[in-house]
Amino acid sequence: MRMKLRPISLVLPLAAVAAGCGVVGGPAHAVRVPDVTGEPLDAAEDTLDTRGLGYDTRGGGLFGIVIRSHWTVCSQVPAGGTLARQVTLYVARECASAAWED
Repeated sequence: MRMKLRPISLVLPLAAVAAGCGVVGGPAHAVRVPDVTGEPLDAAEDTLDTRGLGYDTRGGGLFGIVIRSHWTVCSQVPAGGTLARQVTLYVARECASAAWED
């Protein structure tokens, strides 16, 4: 019996190869990072998306981040003004009470 090749069987390996080449998940070159500290998380993400930067969010408390506009970016790595492809945003409901654990 002959097996039929399904289109999905071609998509998954191609996606894996693209992810390994840096095509998926961020720009191919470094971009100047904007300073988004003090901004609501949803606005900060919009700014980073506009610049084509990838980002990761840390914080969010016990239940995680449900309503993005209720969280504030307390700090970011790398700092604004530097060149990067990816930014890590550290968020809290109130920045003065934020304690970071990695």
